[in-house]
Amino acid sequence: MKDLPVVLPLDVPLTGEGGSPLAKSESFVRASCPRCGGSARRETDTMDTFVESSWYFARFICPDDVTRPLDRGRVDRWLPVHQYVGGIEHAVLHLIYSRFYTRVLRDLGYVGVDEPFANLLTQGMVVKETLRCEEHGWLLPEEAEGGHCTFCNRPVEIGRIEKMSKSKKNVVDPDDLIRHYGADTVRLFCLFAAPVERDLEWSDQGVEGASRFLHRLWRIVHASREWIGADAAAPELGELGGRPLALYRQTERAVRKAGQDIGERFHFNTAIAATMELVNATSKFLEERGTDENGGPTALRHALRSVVLLLAPVVPHVCAELWQALGYATGLESERWPQADERALIEETVTVVVQVNGKLRARLAVPRGSAEETVVAAALGEDGVRRHVDGRAIRKRVFVADKLLNLVVD
Repeated sequence: MKDLPVVLPLDVPLTGEGGSPLAKSESFVRASCPRCGGSARRETDTMDTFVESSWYFARFICPDDVTRPLDRGRVDRWLPVHQYVGGIEHAVLHLIYSRFYTRVLRDLGYVGVDEPFANLLTQGMVVKETLRCEEHGWLLPEEAEGGHCTFCNRPVEIGRIEKMSKSKKNVVDPDDLIRHYGADTVRLFCLFAAPVERDLEWSDQGVEGASRFLHRLWRIVHASREWIGADAAAPELGELGGRPLALYRQTERAVRKAGQDIGERFHFNTAIAATMELVNATSKFLEERGTDENGGPTALRHALRSVVLLLAPVVPHVCAELWQALGYATGLESERWPQADERALIEETVTVVVQVNGKLRARLAVPRGSAEETVVAAALGEDGVRRHVDGRAIRKRVFVADKLLNLVVD
């Protein structure tokens, strides 16, 4: 204890060339052994990496300030971090240390918050089956062609699905994927194949499927250009009818679902699925288009515009090209996230459940807001209802508008 504290030198040049700057200070490194008095070298790896990672988020807010560790004004404006996304391995190390450091910094007056992060989302791992040769050990996918080791031709043992790791060689080369498919395709597959909080099982077929989808969307947009025309105003709900109105309603449902799933729950996979369904609808609409469609081109343009906007965070490069192909003069990056037309989400027809003495006998599709007498008349025209009512007196009717009709009979 008599040799403590060890004072760090203040004249060490910080070159940024790698390695510990402290190791280049001979006056610090060269020392005498406290036990025998012989020559010794001081340890220069003085801080664990968790020391830096426990407060980096605060330093990121004011990286240009070289006069002090933190700018209290900027730190108080931005902290706590609104949303933290990290792997499960962070839970018992980095996050605990970050909370401890934040409270130390608070007590020292550097920050004004008690907790560093307001919300935590723990993401899943990317997992893949392992391949092993009895003689050569773990194999890369390209080292196991046709179920045999490429080195010795022995049968390859297909092992458990485990977290991707270089040691077990159950990895894929991102450079190869990007060269073959592009970054957008790989990103689309990763976000669509599983919820963000669940493990993602790697699938080459899934990547291929994502590629086919993007190619299909590309063809639909370019095949539509002549019919839908140049940039136009959004369709008016009252001016649409028939199939264009149905497409417009589906577009607004997709916009609402994607906004809720991504913005509120980080469910990218279900948001992408809803957008894919909308792409299917645009394809069918284009194939069946007719010259008498009231608002057809406008509804299709609006649907394709919405598709591009909804997919832009996932496949930004493809969407930037498609945005330009649709004829918009401004860049996609300047557009705001679409907001659903709530009027279009109110369906003109509703399903009313019909019961007789509390038991389900029919479901009716009726205009929204239908009067009780109208619903009763329609219900009595249904075979399933009539069989249980004919010849019996209706003692009571329980009617909930747009939802339920229950006939109580003797």
